[in-house]
Amino acid sequence: MRNPFNFMTSVGFGLAALLATAGCSSTTASPPPAAEQTKTLRIATDDEPGRPAAAQIEEFARNVKEHSGGKVLIEPVWKAVGEDKDDPDQAVARAVVTGDFDMGLVPARAWDTEGVSSFAALHAPFLVTSNALMAKVSDPAVAEEMLAGLDKVGVSGLALFPEGTRMLFSFFEPVLTPADLAGKTVRAPRSDTTYDLLRTIGATPDDLVGEQFYDGMAAGTVVAAESSFALAGSLPKATTATGNMVLYSKLNSLVINTKSFQALSEGQRRALKDAAAATRTWAVETMTATADDAAKFCKDGGTVVVATAAEVADFKAAGAPVYMKLEADPDTKARIAKIKDLAAAEPEPRSVSPCSAGG
Repeated sequence: MRNPFNFMTSVGFGLAALLATAGCSSTTASPPPAAEQTKTLRIATDDEPGRPAAAQIEEFARNVKEHSGGKVLIEPVWKAVGEDKDDPDQAVARAVVTGDFDMGLVPARAWDTEGVSSFAALHAPFLVTSNALMAKVSDPAVAEEMLAGLDKVGVSGLALFPEGTRMLFSFFEPVLTPADLAGKTVRAPRSDTTYDLLRTIGATPDDLVGEQFYDGMAAGTVVAAESSFALAGSLPKATTATGNMVLYSKLNSLVINTKSFQALSEGQRRALKDAAAATRTWAVETMTATADDAAKFCKDGGTVVVATAAEVADFKAAGAPVYMKLEADPDTKARIAKIKDLAAAEPEPRSVSPCSAGG
């Protein structure tokens, strides 16, 4: 007679083996992927709210939030390197290079002191002098090659944003000839290319801050500032602009520390790129004509004079040695030639009219 205990034991072992086999052959369900965390990126600038570059940062932040569905946020850090600091644009650039800040909006002119020469053609004397040309040189088809020059210092360039034309604003007599600046100091943001131009004209450029600036004006040694109509109202006294002598145009480079960029997801990187492109389009579309800026400058208390064709020609002749230096670099020479071709296809912008304070 069969032992019932052995039978039940056999059945139990068989059932256990069957269940074990079934368990081994089944696929364990993977947990659902974790939701992508919201990423906040700090963007450094020497500017403060109310200035043109600040408006570009604010528009970029809005676009990033929109393009990322709120998964990437931009936190502006105004006056990121502190008040009254020498060469503040370069200080911001270095802070992004070192990773102290994730991103920065840095005037393109500032990079030539930091070992990046790819933007030098933008600041060749009297070359990019209109909104139309700023729009063309900031177009990705032209700008991407220049932005790629940032790779070697550890930052990635996302876009160039046009800001405005730059000229001389005198604290005393109008600046109409190079002789008006001979032996005098011009306050100007640091840039090797801009400083080379001012030196060839006969001036001493200096990025004066704080009491140095005020003391120089009081002594009559600081006679002018390189600025724009949009910003000249913040200068410490009323000025006279030489309105038809644009030295160059200011474009801002939107950059991100390369390691910070690579640490983002593909979707986050795409959102930043799309937001940068949208902000560049917005910057182009919202530029105001230099002639209109000049008229507003006069209503706000400034004065505008217009140099004669011969006087402008004298300044251009004085700046010719800067071209020789720039064009010693083959890449910069090729970019200058390309910008000249773009300029030749553009009509002359509307002329700036002379006007007196309040007029």
